[in-house]
Amino acid sequence: MIELPWDPELDSPATIAIIGAGPIGIEAAIYARFLGYFVSIFDTRRVAHRMLDWHNRKLACPVSACTSPLGHAAIKSQNPEYVLPDPDAIWTGKEYAERYLLPLAKTDLLFDDIHFLSPITSVSRLRTFRFEDIDPQDRCEDQFRLLVEGRHRGNWASRADIVLDCRGAFERTAGMGPGGGLAIDEATYRDSFLKHSPLDRKFESKLLLGKHAGLVGGSDRACQFVHEYLDWHAENSSSRLTWLVPCDAKERLPYVAATLERIEASGNSEIQIYSILGVEKIAQRDEDRWTLQLLLEDETTVDFHCDTLSSFPYPRETETWPELDCSRYATTGQSIPQAASLSSEPAVEAWPFVTCEPGYYRLQSDGIAWDELQQCWNAGVGIARGLEQVRRVFSIIVGRESLDLHRVMADNLAEGRV
Repeated sequence: MIELPWDPELDSPATIAIIGAGPIGIEAAIYARFLGYFVSIFDTRRVAHRMLDWHNRKLACPVSACTSPLGHAAIKSQNPEYVLPDPDAIWTGKEYAERYLLPLAKTDLLFDDIHFLSPITSVSRLRTFRFEDIDPQDRCEDQFRLLVEGRHRGNWASRADIVLDCRGAFERTAGMGPGGGLAIDEATYRDSFLKHSPLDRKFESKLLLGKHAGLVGGSDRACQFVHEYLDWHAENSSSRLTWLVPCDAKERLPYVAATLERIEASGNSEIQIYSILGVEKIAQRDEDRWTLQLLLEDETTVDFHCDTLSSFPYPRETETWPELDCSRYATTGQSIPQAASLSSEPAVEAWPFVTCEPGYYRLQSDGIAWDELQQCWNAGVGIARGLEQVRRVFSIIVGRESLDLHRVMADNLAEGRV
């Protein structure tokens, strides 16, 4: 079992705050409720909004990898007519949300504890400051205070004994400026950018038809836009696209190189590529036209004009409290193990979710390799990692290394006891 400079075990009943109502957050909440904990779930938007936005695109994993026996058992307990899905089926994002995540959120176990349209803007302790040098166990016994900016309820504060941050590794993104910073006036105009790709449920063709579209960024999301635009453009040839790609993207990022190769192979002259250090400034926006000041590799600038503008820059790691920095324990000779194993199951580090703040865990599906991404752009890749992290973090909280509710519920379902 993991050895920490504090006692991570927490008896129920106690309160666990869960930030994020996606696949990992909902699974963490249902796991906690089965163990007798109280939960409060917070999301900036609504339950499963990213899967709903993924719409009719297929996930990159089968049903067996993105659902759990615990979730199926909870839904079946609520609805005896519920039929277990084919574990080998490949759902779309919309199917995943509507057939699993939303029914799970609507069960009596969770429904009253979900706060949607309620972003968490601050997490602190009740009595101790973030950098106060006190015994870790004393910090562990001090409650968390979460500041909530609810659209309906307004600003309010919630308290919890443990926080599970399930927003993922890349909750925020960088700007379109050089080095991932913001371009001048980018924050002013960001809400006016075109946000949707051709396969998104909220995509409107009229915003691109007959228009010159500008796309900024070297992220996997930018590549996804290009791939979908290529297919869409085959039937809408009156439009054109200019992709403004960071200078080093092709050499550093396999998915950018693969996307550029596809553009070249398509022979589509209506898609142009420009290599830039970044956008220095959004110089002007007329009613139907953007003017950007581009910073080129030789540090000269040039103006660029387009009718619509999309920006999907490199992702930047979530800047949430606390930072993943275990150096504070170096003076005592104590450290947090980074790669030991709680079980023989492969491909998942034992506790990458442990932060240096006692009781604050960050669950995320990180470490995705290019060969796993393929053409799926991270849709569902890594959910299985996140579900396994949920199991592992609760084995630490409960203090039982062998705890596995997934296995227990799988047996119950197989024997008809649910």
